Amino acid sequence: MLAGIIAMYSCKSADSSSPLKKHYYVMQGYRPVALWENNVVAENPFPLSEYEKETLLDSAVQVCQAYMTKYPDHNLDTWPKDDCEAYLRAKAIQIILQFQPDYYREYAIPEIRRRMTQFGVPYYRLDYYYDFSKEDTESPYSNSKEGLITVDVNVWNAQASGFSLPIRNGMGISFRAPDYENSLLKDWVPYPYMIRNRDYDWKNNMILF
Repeated sequence: MLAGIIAMYSCKSADSSSPLKKHYYVMQGYRPVALWENNVVAENPFPLSEYEKETLLDSAVQVCQAYMTKYPDHNLDTWPKDDCEAYLRAKAIQIILQFQPDYYREYAIPEIRRRMTQFGVPYYRLDYYYDFSKEDTESPYSNSKEGLITVDVNVWNAQASGFSLPIRNGMGISFRAPDYENSLLKDWVPYPYMIRNRDYDWKNNMILF
């Protein structure tokens, strides 16, 4: 059992057709979460000390500020590709360390894709993935990609527009103008670190994944 759990309790799904149960986790320093029994709260295998986190965060913020000063229009479409991608990686690291530091991985290199919202607003999506040679996430699909965390950044103003956690089926947090992430930082409580449940019967229930 995870040492930091204050309380955990379970109940059957409200959907009578679903065989899954839900587990509710309450942990000091984290927001309460309700997870289907095929996922669990776990210890982060790569914990950062407060000093390590602040050092990495300061470095990422400095990189972001340097590029924002270098390109005062803040429109990523006008930046050279290398500078744009360097900024995006630094901005994503900043967001991860500020909001979900348990999901930071030094080894993780994001896949960067340009996308469009339903309203025609362009943004960059940075998808981070687990490296199964470096950690075991209990994934039933260890031969394929397992998403770690995703960060979105607006093209036209270089501001982060939000992040999401694949373990929660892509549910995440959106940032809004004019303050973007700064409007949430003061009162933010992070999600705990979550992985697949090694004790779940994946072989006979893959359709539920």
